[in-house]
Amino acid sequence: MRVCRLCGRGRPASEFVTAKGKPSSACKACRRKAQAQHIQNYYRRLSPDERHRLTHKRRAKSYGVEHVAYSRTVILERWRHTCAYCGGFATHLDHVEPLSKGGADVEANIVPACAACNLSKGAKTLAEWAETFGVEPPPF
Repeated sequence: MRVCRLCGRGRPASEFVTAKGKPSSACKACRRKAQAQHIQNYYRRLSPDERHRLTHKRRAKSYGVEHVAYSRTVILERWRHTCAYCGGFATHLDHVEPLSKGGADVEANIVPACAACNLSKGAKTLAEWAETFGVEPPPF
């Protein structure tokens, strides 16, 4: 048994070995908590555009699609914060052709959308989304 220098709890010695096999004075749970705090602080210090760029670069990579850097602020200002679908106040960006369906993460595939439109569209194409309205008018 060893005592963690951060939480003061006694833990088995196996909890004090890093992923690289090196000894540590902090237990596994405390190291994970410190790492999560470090990542949170790192992203908190970034500008909203940089945070958005990193997030979308990671998302595009996970879907295996092309990513070209773009500015969220520029897109919203170009459209005057107007939703491309209903004309309401836009706070989200929407991929017209969803990443999950092979759409690229490039400025030409992105339009501003209000929360209601973006969340109801989800990962649907425009045609699939239009089918969900049926004979009733759209929710906007």
